[in-house]
Amino acid sequence: MKLSIIIVNYNTKKFLEHGLDSIYSSPPKFDFEIIVVDNASKDGCKKLIRRKFPKIRFIQNTVNVGFARANNQAVARSKGEYVLFLNPDAFPVPGALDKIVKFIEENPYVGCVGGKLLYPDDSLQLSCRSFPTYISVFFGRQSLFRKFFPGNPFSKGFLLTDLDYNRTQKVDWIIGACMLTRRKVLEQFGYFSEDFFLFVEDLDFCYRLKKMGLDIYYFPEAVFYHYHGVSTRKYWFKSTVYHNLGMYKFFNEHYKLNLFLKPIAAMGLLLRIFFIITFHSVRSKKPKYSLTKGKLKD
Repeated sequence: MKLSIIIVNYNTKKFLEHGLDSIYSSPPKFDFEIIVVDNASKDGCKKLIRRKFPKIRFIQNTVNVGFARANNQAVARSKGEYVLFLNPDAFPVPGALDKIVKFIEENPYVGCVGGKLLYPDDSLQLSCRSFPTYISVFFGRQSLFRKFFPGNPFSKGFLLTDLDYNRTQKVDWIIGACMLTRRKVLEQFGYFSEDFFLFVEDLDFCYRLKKMGLDIYYFPEAVFYHYHGVSTRKYWFKSTVYHNLGMYKFFNEHYKLNLFLKPIAAMGLLLRIFFIITFHSVRSKKPKYSLTKGKLKD
């Protein structure tokens, strides 16, 4: 088996169905499998898979075990030489799967690789990041600093807004909406860390691979449309808490916070959560797209 495609669903059945249709309508030229893990959704995902996609391997969780653990469940049951972690709202264009697998096959020192992500209106989605610092973490995509000072150097450096997204290149890390890696990498260096319930597991994974001397690559020739946040948009408060809690765990694990820095980092991230929640209504709202037309809704 050449490729295992792993998708975790949480109340995103319509997008999941569209994504599976996209894969099967223009499948890769090699053998592949798809494993869907459902995290206790209430959207009828199980019925959809049984009715329309009976060949897909399906794992039904009775509770929401989190994104990292759900992916790990599928990895343990997968058979592919390569493993693609794909969000249910991310869809490959024809040929994308063939191109991205060929790239990692031809580059043995690549630990994982991500494709070019586009919003449904064809605008570019920033999918690469620099490793966070104690300062840059407060200038991320959702921060007030970026909202009111979009051109500030901290946000530009962390989010890589000036990166040439038309060029194949090494990066610090890629977001987990579309992440291809090797089975032997997962077996040797570990799966996603289940210390992270939602978010930051992609950052942690790339950081661990970098420390072991493997490269993280951005590969724009493989294009995927990504609707971005269709699951978390409904649960933005919990998502915000999980994201910041994950950042604290990341700093504590990899940057070895001492007794002086631990309370400072914790208070800083709590303050960040407070400002995001307080000013949620004035933040740039995520665009809502029509699934069938791929256009912005009013």
